[in-house]
Amino acid sequence: MKILQIGMGNIAGGLESFVMNYYRVLVHMDVQFDFVCMYDKIAYEDEIKKLGGKIYYIPNVKKNYQGYVKQLKRILRETKYDVVHVNMLSAANIVPLRIAGKMNIPKVIAHSHSSSCPGFIRKTMDWWNRPKIARYATERVACGEMAGRWLFGDKAYQSGKVILVNNAIQAEKFCFQAEERDVLRKKMGWENKIVIGHVGRFDIPKNHDRMVDIMKCVVTKNKDVVLCLIGPKEGLYEQIREKVQKADLEKHVYFAGKQENVSRYLSAMDVFLFPSLFEGVPFALIEEQANGLPCVMSDAVSEEAVIFPESVKRLSLQKDDQTWADTIIQMGNLKRKPQDVICEGIRKAHFDITTEAQRLKDLYLGIGAGG
Repeated sequence: MKILQIGMGNIAGGLESFVMNYYRVLVHMDVQFDFVCMYDKIAYEDEIKKLGGKIYYIPNVKKNYQGYVKQLKRILRETKYDVVHVNMLSAANIVPLRIAGKMNIPKVIAHSHSSSCPGFIRKTMDWWNRPKIARYATERVACGEMAGRWLFGDKAYQSGKVILVNNAIQAEKFCFQAEERDVLRKKMGWENKIVIGHVGRFDIPKNHDRMVDIMKCVVTKNKDVVLCLIGPKEGLYEQIREKVQKADLEKHVYFAGKQENVSRYLSAMDVFLFPSLFEGVPFALIEEQANGLPCVMSDAVSEEAVIFPESVKRLSLQKDDQTWADTIIQMGNLKRKPQDVICEGIRKAHFDITTEAQRLKDLYLGIGAGG
């Protein structure tokens, strides 16, 4: 079975993690992914090639619309795909949906991975294109209720026309490791510190700017604290780094950059901070809960991401920085749950990739919901 994945970017984020998490399992279930990318390089390029995936590099639709259309049509004419799976952060670009729909691909999936989008132009294009999605997509899929309602509308969601496919993970990969914790904390000089953690790109939705403001309040209460920020040093990184310097927080904020072994850092943390402006169901929150970390997150993040309510505190972004700081210190004192309890909770909440991959394959085959 051949699936053409469209929408992955050149930086590994939540959308890219979704595709790859499922690909790593489905490739062993007779499902092959190929990829269309309009950037110079696609995220996970080396791994995609090792797994047997073909990557088509085509012109950027914003810079060369005609070239993008021509190349995508050629790909769909020359190779028979069972499904075209279009991963979307908004409806600003529905060109691949329109092309696949008009070329009579058996199944065309529009997949919502977010619950908002920044920028006036993008929002305008998103608003204009949304009503057209149903013309071309045979299936509407979302990572959660909030993302589904946002892109496809309340009416479509309530009538059962939106299928939920969770941002599932391999839970065991993120298990808490006491030895890893001790080794890393000793190496970093964090033995006697409260380590607050965050994983995410330096992008507007993640709200790193607010994290720095909150840290100012945390440090006034406790000097033995550090904020560990994991994510590629791109996007708004320089802006945030400068803000940290001006706030005289350099000793309290560590920029870890991109990390291949995120679990190692999660184990070294005491509490997770996630004050996002908007999110669907972020992988980072699922992964940190798999590690057993308590979390303080904004209520702008979908509640569907909360697997263990007793370990997660949701706060309004309207709450002041001191309230956030006090809550972080309080939640940092919680102990992790036993790993077997965590794994069972993730499985029951349908975030275990071993079971969810079969559900996605069934959707591709037209079995069950949306078939």
